[in-house]
Amino acid sequence: MLSMENLNQSYGESRILRDVTLRARRGVCTCIMGRNGVGKTTLLQCIMGLLPLRSGRILLDGADISALPPEKRAAAGMGYVPQGRQVFPMLTVEENIRVALAARRGGGRDIPPFIFTFFPVLKEMLRRRGGDLSGGQQQQLAIARALAPDPRLLILDEPTEGIQPNIVREIAAAVRRFTAEMGMTVLLVEQKVPFARGVASDYAIMERGGIAAAGSMAGLTPDTVKAFLSV
Repeated sequence: MLSMENLNQSYGESRILRDVTLRARRGVCTCIMGRNGVGKTTLLQCIMGLLPLRSGRILLDGADISALPPEKRAAAGMGYVPQGRQVFPMLTVEENIRVALAARRGGGRDIPPFIFTFFPVLKEMLRRRGGDLSGGQQQQLAIARALAPDPRLLILDEPTEGIQPNIVREIAAAVRRFTAEMGMTVLLVEQKVPFARGVASDYAIMERGGIAAAGSMAGLTPDTVKAFLSV
């Protein structure tokens, strides 16, 4: 569904991504893990077109999207939830979601009802400002905003960071439903191994800007976790 081929990216003389080759299978969740500073967020920003590639290709359903700007990637069916949520604090919950409808494939300016089946609390808060929500509610809003255009691929950057445990469980349940009920492909960056094991079918571990290990989540061994993820 999403293929990355020999991706390289640099900040000045500092090389951040090193020949990253990875495939996110259609209809499943793939989790990218790794210690801080190994290039995980940079990789997601390159996938979304927010950062330029030095070299390599990104393919979505076989089509090369490497040169497309972010808005064209969103229109092609890619949804993105950045690290830190980045909701609009002065806009209401409803307005935050409606902002994303411009990228909806096939038109339509109504908020898809399925969003509220995943996050029913947002329906009760449509008139509240985004900045008045708790951190966990803001994360749910950020995911809802990414879902509004009905994407084929949803990219999540550390959705559990700083979130209370009850909402982490709700987000995990929602991610599992995205793949199981909607056939959505999910690409997830996550530090918490238990959360990753609970939602993802595949994993890839980054080290020094490259892919150090990858495979089925069921095959992720304690030794691999200790070698690449323990601090």
